[in-house]
Amino acid sequence: MSNITPRSTIRTFQCACGASFEITTYSTVNVTLEPELLYRLLAGTLNVAACANCGRKAASAQPFIYHDMARGLFAYVHPDANLPEDEREELLEHLRDVYDQAVAESERLEQPSAGGRYNAVEPSIRRRLPYDDALKRISPDAPPMQVIFGIEDLMALVESLLDPEEKLGRVVLSTQASGARERTRLASIATRLAEQAHCLVEIEDLPAEYTVIIYGSRARIRQLNVALKLIGQR
Repeated sequence: MSNITPRSTIRTFQCACGASFEITTYSTVNVTLEPELLYRLLAGTLNVAACANCGRKAASAQPFIYHDMARGLFAYVHPDANLPEDEREELLEHLRDVYDQAVAESERLEQPSAGGRYNAVEPSIRRRLPYDDALKRISPDAPPMQVIFGIEDLMALVESLLDPEEKLGRVVLSTQASGARERTRLASIATRLAEQAHCLVEIEDLPAEYTVIIYGSRARIRQLNVALKLIGQR
């Protein structure tokens, strides 16, 4: 059985209203391999879920590794921007040790042995924390790892690296109709358009109003708005 921490896990949250709901939390976020996660981050929905009963949102406190291979950003992200200074220092020291050992281990694995084979070195790191596995898989030529405290700081940094057309765009569709038929029709149309434009969909299903938010890059949202206008002219 593998000891590697999965890229994402499903957790159950208990809401203050009494209902329970699930949230998918990512321990490793690679926006080059999964571009949609970039826009989940910018939209504030990464590692966040809403209670279907009352609409209250819950955010995971789990730290994660963020990697943008195209823009050279590699970071350990702790969601708590107000982490006490002593806890920050302890965490930073641990991350330095794990990072250095991971790079050294990767370099040893890439060195051929005397017989011409590459060394099959067993991991020498005793993994005790959730992010240790993710750090272990880095390669020596990975960009320097930054440590970021607070999702807002990560969002601001990521936003600064994007071209104007890559920045977050969104369109909001809503109805106050209470019937399931009308709400289902709106969700179906929005989901189909979002899939065609390679965008993401978030639904807020409340008794007074049903809202569908489509988000993605500004370039793709612009294309989607054109499609919506054509539908409106029919």
